[in-house]
Amino acid sequence: MMHYVLVIICFLIDEALIVLFPNSYLVNNLMFIPNLGFITMILTVRKFSLIDTCLFAFSCGMIYDFCFANTFLIYAVVFTMVACLMHLWTKHMTDTFIESLILAIVTIFVKDFLVYCYMLFEKQTYMSLMLWAERYELLTLLANSVLVMIIVVLIRIKDDYLEQKARKIRKAEKIEWFDLIQKED
Repeated sequence: MMHYVLVIICFLIDEALIVLFPNSYLVNNLMFIPNLGFITMILTVRKFSLIDTCLFAFSCGMIYDFCFANTFLIYAVVFTMVACLMHLWTKHMTDTFIESLILAIVTIFVKDFLVYCYMLFEKQTYMSLMLWAERYELLTLLANSVLVMIIVVLIRIKDDYLEQKARKIRKAEKIEWFDLIQKED
């Protein structure tokens, strides 16, 4: 439950950043799209099983589709595809700060590229790949790379909190077990 709460809070922060930094969809302007919720979701599902990863990513994509993007299943499918790719890739990674930053930035690029490919396929855009990379993706990746550092720290704090909570529960269970054994003797 705490995972969903943190992702939704980050999606709301994304919306606040969009209000603070409005975008123009004209071709001659640079665009910044914050991806805090997406990155939080990606860094959260790193330790999940494949099924849990897909379900969590699909549900976060549905939340993003209906509440923020006003689309139907586009981001749910894209989030799930990126989460599956990330799940395969993270089997070969450790949990260092730098690797988390690289993972976050690469997954932002892959997500945006999949959405761009979908838009080309549906003929919703006629923007060339180079123009898309220059006008849309460049500023998005640069600005999100700064925000990703904050998210990585928050994810580590959340994971430490959940680990301490689990450790307390295991310790309480151990004490109850020893009390039960002593009562039987």
